[in-house]
Amino acid sequence: MRKAVIYKISGIVIVLFWLFVLAELVKRTNFNPTSVDLAHIDEKRPLEKGSEEWMEIFVKGRKVGYTVTRVKKLEEGFEVREEIFLTVNLMGSAREILSYTTAQVDERFLLNSFDFSLSSGLIDFKISGKIKENDLYLSMGEEGKEETRLIKLPSKPMIGAAMTQFFKSSKLKIGESFAFPVFDPISMTTNPAIIKVVAEEVIEIDSKPYKAFRLEMNFLGRPLVFWLDEKGVSLKEEGFMGFTLLRSTPAKAPLGLDRSKMVDFYELSAIKVEEKIRNPQEITYLKVRLNQVPSSMPIDGPRQTLSDRIIFIEKEIPPFKASYTAPYRGKNNNLLYYLRPEMLIQSKDPEIISLAKEIVKETTDPFLAANMIMEWVFENLEKMPVVSIPNAKEILTYKKGDCNEHATILTALLRAVGIPARIVVGLVYKDGKFYYHAWNEAYIDKWISMDAILKQMPVDATHIKLINGGIEKQIQIVGIIGNLKINILDYR
Repeated sequence: MRKAVIYKISGIVIVLFWLFVLAELVKRTNFNPTSVDLAHIDEKRPLEKGSEEWMEIFVKGRKVGYTVTRVKKLEEGFEVREEIFLTVNLMGSAREILSYTTAQVDERFLLNSFDFSLSSGLIDFKISGKIKENDLYLSMGEEGKEETRLIKLPSKPMIGAAMTQFFKSSKLKIGESFAFPVFDPISMTTNPAIIKVVAEEVIEIDSKPYKAFRLEMNFLGRPLVFWLDEKGVSLKEEGFMGFTLLRSTPAKAPLGLDRSKMVDFYELSAIKVEEKIRNPQEITYLKVRLNQVPSSMPIDGPRQTLSDRIIFIEKEIPPFKASYTAPYRGKNNNLLYYLRPEMLIQSKDPEIISLAKEIVKETTDPFLAANMIMEWVFENLEKMPVVSIPNAKEILTYKKGDCNEHATILTALLRAVGIPARIVVGLVYKDGKFYYHAWNEAYIDKWISMDAILKQMPVDATHIKLINGGIEKQIQIVGIIGNLKINILDYR
C-alpha cells in the first residue's frame, strides 16, 4: 500500500486546457452569435489541392513544442491532419505530449468525421466521431468494446483543425466578422466562435517582415490574437499564460526544444498569495477576497458562501448521517443525475461494480461506504502526473494519476454502489500558493466534500470550489487562469 504523499497539486485538466488553446485558438466564446452561412461568403479564393503548415510553440519565450497541419483535397471536401507535440515539466517531471487529429470536412469545412488521440507515454486517449445530419455519434475504447454516445447538434459544426483551411478560402477585409459553431473532441461539446478582422499590420518573424491581417476573438473571457498573411496562412498566434505560436518550416520546427525544466506548467498556473497559512490541512474556516468571481462558482453553501467578491468557507462538521441506505433508491431527479454512468465515468461497468462492492462489503451506510472507497483510492493509486483524459476504466488498469484520476475513479466507484457523487474543480492551498485541483462530493443528505489524493472527508477549508462537473464543465474556468488573484483575510 502506498503511504501519504504530499506534493504540489494541480489538476491535469489545466494542462489539457492549454493544449486546447494551442490546437484550436478558434474554439468557443461567451457570445451568443447567429450562425453564418459559410457557403455564401462574399469573396473566395481558389484552394490548393494540398498544403502543409508548421508552427513553433513558445511559453514565456521558451520553445516547448511544434504543430503541423496538413490538408488534402478529396473528391468531396477535405482531409485535415493536425499534429501537436509538447515537451512539458509537470511537478518536476518531464513529459512529452503528442496529439493527433484527423478530420474529414465537407466543401464548407464543416465536420463529417474525426479521429483524435492524445498520448503522454503511459496512457493513450482515443475518440472518434461521425456526423449524420445533425447527430454526432461518438465512439471511445477498444474495438468491439467501445463506449458510444449520441449528441444532438443544433447545426453541423467545424473542428478547430479545419479553421486554417477556411481562412485560406476567404479574402479578408477589415471590420469583417465570422461566426460559426466549433466542436471540441475532448470536452465533447460544440460552442459558438466569433472572429473579427481588426487591422492590417506588419509583424516580424526571425527578423523578416510580413504583411498580416490581425484577427481577434474572445475565449471564455480572455482575448486571443492571431495574424494571417494575405493568403490566409497563419503567421503568429498569441494565447494567454505566455503562449505564442510562430510560423516555421519542417526542418526548423522540431529542433531546439527547451527541456531544461525551467517552466513548470503547474507552477505557471499557481496563484501566489502574500499571506501564509500554517497547517493548511487543519484549517476549518477560511475567508478570502477574489479580484473576480467566476460565473461558474457555486454559491449555494452551506460549506461555501459568497458576498460580493469575498468567499467564506467552513469545513463540514460531522456526524454525517444519511436518511437512505446505499444504494439510493429515491426518485429525486437531481440525485439520480449523479448516479448515472458517463462516457468517461463507467459506473455501470461490471469490473467497477465488482470492485466497489468488494471494497464496501456489506456496508450500506453511505458515509462509511464512501470513506472506505476513498481510502481504497488513496492507498491503491500511485500519485504522479498523468497527461491524459481521465477515464475510470483505464485508471483501474494503470492505477496511476494525479487529482483528476483520483476524482474520476472515486466518482465511478461511489456511483457503482449507489451513492450520488460528483467531481469538483477549484483551488487548494500549498506552500504559499493556491493550485488548481480536483476533488469530489458525495451526497449524504447534503453534499459532503472528499479528497482522495489527500485522504480527507470532509476536506480542509483551503479547498475553494470553482465549478461542479466533468471536463465539459471544467473548461468554463479557463478564462480565469493566470488572471485570478486571492487575498487571505482570515483563517482558523
